[in-house]
Amino acid sequence: MNETAARPTPAARVPTRRWWSRLFWKCLLSMLIACWISTGLLSLLAVYLLRQDLRTDLAPQVLEASLQRELQRLGPLPDLARMPPGQCQALLQGVLVRVIGMDTPQWMYSYSFAGGPEDGRIAIRYRDSEGRACMYPPRPGAALARALEQAGQTASAQGVAATRRLERERDWISVAAVPLAAAPGASLGVGQHPGGSVATFMRMTLGDVVGLAIYLIVISAMASVAVATLLTRRIRHAEHIADAWAEGDLVNRIHDRGRDEFGRLAQRFDRMADALGEVMQVRQQLAVSEERNRLARDLHDTAKQRSFALGLQLSVLDHLNGRDGESGRDPRQGALIKAALGLTGQLQRDLADVIQRFSAPTVAEQGLRKALEDTYSHLLGGSGIEWRLLLDGVAERGVGEHPQHAGQLLLIATEAAANSLRHSGARRIEVVLNSAGDRYGWTIQDDGCGFAVDEHETTGMGLGNMRMRARTLPGGRFRIASSASGTVVTVSFTLPAAQGDSA
Repeated sequence: MNETAARPTPAARVPTRRWWSRLFWKCLLSMLIACWISTGLLSLLAVYLLRQDLRTDLAPQVLEASLQRELQRLGPLPDLARMPPGQCQALLQGVLVRVIGMDTPQWMYSYSFAGGPEDGRIAIRYRDSEGRACMYPPRPGAALARALEQAGQTASAQGVAATRRLERERDWISVAAVPLAAAPGASLGVGQHPGGSVATFMRMTLGDVVGLAIYLIVISAMASVAVATLLTRRIRHAEHIADAWAEGDLVNRIHDRGRDEFGRLAQRFDRMADALGEVMQVRQQLAVSEERNRLARDLHDTAKQRSFALGLQLSVLDHLNGRDGESGRDPRQGALIKAALGLTGQLQRDLADVIQRFSAPTVAEQGLRKALEDTYSHLLGGSGIEWRLLLDGVAERGVGEHPQHAGQLLLIATEAAANSLRHSGARRIEVVLNSAGDRYGWTIQDDGCGFAVDEHETTGMGLGNMRMRARTLPGGRFRIASSASGTVVTVSFTLPAAQGDSA
């Protein structure tokens, strides 16, 4: 054995798949990230829209009207600057809640993180006639504190309400201060400084952050699990079908009815499997045809030639034996020579028959009608038997779509015609192909003397072969009837309905 002979290439190793490398987890993670990013962007958009609402709802004129309305409801205020700081701040806190509307559902659900007293974005300031002040919260933002002080001084000095809006880069401050009629020189002012958009967003409370996080996790997880499960189930099914193809089973198909990209890809794979199956079928038929031709050539060049040579030798022997005359001739020797010549002639005819069958053209090469015409022309030529093919056009096209089944029909018809030629003394043979829906009928009929079917069921190899070939057809059924008026061989089977008009 040559040591340098090529060795078979080992099968490629399938890489080990980690759980995190599966499509489900990749899809889940990507959807979580996409949900978080999209929700963050939507939250920033919501903050921007909220600030526009705040700009309108807490305009200086709106603050002034709300402050005037609350003072009328409360009546004269005491000198808050002379009260203890805690008591003063508690009273101002109550007034601020009523003026801004912090106790209303709109504020609680819409402006909860827009900025409040806790972080110095909303404040109320009382100033008496001597300039002493009391403020809640005690330390508001510096810009807001200055705006409230200026508005309070203006209202105390002029005795009229003072409103102003200080525009800043992407920010503003709204303040309103009104004089107190019961305490000349005193004023009460309210103001808000929302801050920038990012600052407004970052002032979300811990509860807001936790709620948003839970919402994102639940919604994104549910969506990603649904999408990933649907996609991975389809991919897993396609993977099983592809494994079957790799093992040589090209019958199964993916049959994905989706209209998305994966569905179209699966449909293309199904068409590829159909084409591959047809190519393999044609290759098998060509291989069978080549093998049949090879066997025919071998039989013709070996067995047939030797049987012909044997026949010639027996003829010469018979001739030489006859020259010796009747006196020197053994009667038994002549009988044996005659019998050997008869057997040799029968052997030559059988070999010619077998060679003709092997070398017959296949259906895949010429189609059923042409292959049958060529076969009958060679088989029945010179026999005096008339033959006719009655093939329905629709049925012929339907059978032509399945060359492997048409080949079985050709062999059945050939065997039936050979039997008629040898044994029945028939003068006419008809081959009929018809269809009704998806059911097909294949009939070979002659007008010979017939035979006893029961006697040949166990001894006749030809009948057994025809029956076996008929059973290989889808839903195939075989029936033979013979009488003194002829023999009828019938094969029925099922195929998908052919395209085209009915005959």
